[in-house]
Amino acid sequence: MSFKQLKQLSVTRPRPSSIACALVLFAGCGDDGGAGTTADASGTSTMTDAGTTTGTTTGTTSSTGEAPTTTEETSTGTTGAVVPPLGPWTVMTFNVMCAGCTPEGFEDWDARVPYTGDTIRRHDPDLIGMQELFLGEEVAQIEAELPGYTSIWFAKPDSMSLDYADAAIFYRSDMFTEVEHGFYWLSPTPDVPYSTGFSIPQFARMVTWARLRAIADDHEFFFATTHFDNNSPSQELSAPVVLERTAALASELPVILVGDFNSRTDDLAYVLLTEGEAGAGPRFDDAFVLAGAWSSDSNLEPVPVYDPSQRIDHVFVAGAPWQASDWVVDLWGYGPMQHETSDHFAIVVELAVP
Repeated sequence: MSFKQLKQLSVTRPRPSSIACALVLFAGCGDDGGAGTTADASGTSTMTDAGTTTGTTTGTTSSTGEAPTTTEETSTGTTGAVVPPLGPWTVMTFNVMCAGCTPEGFEDWDARVPYTGDTIRRHDPDLIGMQELFLGEEVAQIEAELPGYTSIWFAKPDSMSLDYADAAIFYRSDMFTEVEHGFYWLSPTPDVPYSTGFSIPQFARMVTWARLRAIADDHEFFFATTHFDNNSPSQELSAPVVLERTAALASELPVILVGDFNSRTDDLAYVLLTEGEAGAGPRFDDAFVLAGAWSSDSNLEPVPVYDPSQRIDHVFVAGAPWQASDWVVDLWGYGPMQHETSDHFAIVVELAVP
């Protein structure tokens, strides 16, 4: 599918009724909730600093995968497209846990917002895919923590609709400029906002994508973020939609896709995303596999145990011979109980095309 076709598919369709929107918002308050139609971009000031706190890093080696081959000037991706050197860029995916979600041990949303900001500032990512923001007011709270970033998210078109920022993009305003952006929904009708239909029940889930130009590299690429539903078989039914609409763009430009996929590496959705349908067609590479090693960043003693084989938050790439390094899971504790700030850990990785 070409970029022009994707752009046509992203045209806003009629909004659902206010009752349907209210049901969507209520549903989004579950363990892996989600929530808003046209994106407003904001945040153009310069990033101040990378945070004032420091952590302890511990590492465990993974023997999976090898880094792609490189050339001195340009690189050819698996699709045959010639790609100049890009990056390195620090990329983060982070499910921040919805504002209405307060499992036992977690502080409420307003207390967690500064923790979320500190987590992001400590890693100083260039590109962020965030999940489980909903209303514009929540996005604004995160934006206040992150000067120097521009956001892209699905905003309500009128007062009768609801924001749905479940999959939101943040990018460094001094490093990238936006060419285009759009949205599609993980359902049998991807062009219908708030649509569901892959399972009963199913929360409305979406992909937010942007075509960005890297200012220093003077080259364009696609960055996208998503949040697959946690009700099976939504994951394995969502994967082919993403392959068709996002992985296929790798024939034109490099692609980075991040998110909470609610899918471990032995789940069918992950297999489809990384191997293609029936082992053919568009697919992604997992940055964890490309990196070959991982580490954790924590301020706690002892450092919490993390089993990467159980990971469901992923960073995927396509369309170029991407190299990945410094794959890090953030295991910091905050507040009086030194508790994690979300029921998901932030994942950070460095990506580059040599």
